[in-house]
Amino acid sequence: MPVILLAIFIDLVGFGMIVPLLPFLTLQYGGDTFTGTALISVYALAAFSLGPILGRISDRVGRKPTLAVTFLGAALAYLLLAMSTSLWMVFVARAISGAMTGNIGIVMAVMADMTDEENRGKAMARIGGAFGLGFAFGPGLGGYLSSIGGETNIFLPGMAACGLSLLAMILTAIYVPETNPASVENKNEPNQPDTVTPNPLTEVPSNRWRAIILVPDRLPLFIMFVVTAVGQSISFSIAPFWMAAVLNWTELEVGFILMGVGGLVFVFQVWLVGPLFKAIGEIRSLQLCSIFHIAGCLVIVLGPASIYTVAVGFPLVLGALSVSYPALNSLLSRRTDRRIQGAALGLSNGVSSLGRIAGPLAAGILFSAATPGAPFVVVTMIGLTIFGWAWLEHIRRPYRRTPAPPE
Repeated sequence: MPVILLAIFIDLVGFGMIVPLLPFLTLQYGGDTFTGTALISVYALAAFSLGPILGRISDRVGRKPTLAVTFLGAALAYLLLAMSTSLWMVFVARAISGAMTGNIGIVMAVMADMTDEENRGKAMARIGGAFGLGFAFGPGLGGYLSSIGGETNIFLPGMAACGLSLLAMILTAIYVPETNPASVENKNEPNQPDTVTPNPLTEVPSNRWRAIILVPDRLPLFIMFVVTAVGQSISFSIAPFWMAAVLNWTELEVGFILMGVGGLVFVFQVWLVGPLFKAIGEIRSLQLCSIFHIAGCLVIVLGPASIYTVAVGFPLVLGALSVSYPALNSLLSRRTDRRIQGAALGLSNGVSSLGRIAGPLAAGILFSAATPGAPFVVVTMIGLTIFGWAWLEHIRRPYRRTPAPPE
């Protein structure tokens, strides 16, 4: 577990280095706010297209080789970004990088393979902690490297991100064990006959998309993946533009504030989310955090244009929203047979990308056509939706824990 978390942390440092630079890079190449948010949507569209496929591949050929290939693909994407001289090259690089983000679903499947029901939520929160820590280091480092030489310099951050993804690939190839139950069983029992009569009691359940999604216990979860992804992507994508437009900050200042938010998310995910899930369960945790999420939006919309609004509002919004994915993925993993968890969790990551496609585009339109605070009005409504769904789910399922499906 420490090695896989280290690998994803290293990869997320590289990702975090690029995020605060996108608004300034877009403007440098002749784009506008909508173009900049479209860069994030292209990333999400590629993730939606390939993420579920990568999860299914990891069920069939193994988690380890699939994960290593995604890190290599990310390295190539960052290399192209470093060499970019025009906006279309940036779009292509972001699309390749998004296609490789299916590794998040694979890492979640690895965690599901390695943990029992009691510790599943804590394991998912540790992935969120790796995200937070990656953002604690990445944006500040990216902002510093990009400021070398005057105007926004993408070469140094891009090459550094490329090197970090290659390092993550090497760590995965050497140290990460294979955890896919089917791959491990095949390795331990190599002399199994080629033709085996299927046993309906032990046959692996279907990993077709419809069979995974269209189950009463799982369908609402996939819907909530989309809803929460819209809120998170609006907040995340518009934050650098908001800071640049409202406070006239540079990429260095934006990078450092995102670094601080990432540090808080790391602390919250690693030390608070696991105990919170154990104490009150994932559903009630979603309710509680949606209240903080709404409060943060109100601070941003109604507060003065100052660093104090940023210091209070953005940590509340992004920190509270960061609970959604570990909570929903923990619930999904417990409602899914472990033999198709790679497909299910990869699909959750892909379905979430639908929200990450729509969210940044909506944020760009609202930001340009209305006011800088308009996107956060939408995020407030999403917070109310999360609270309402969690309340209904708690009534429907009064018990804190969901029984695991029969093996």
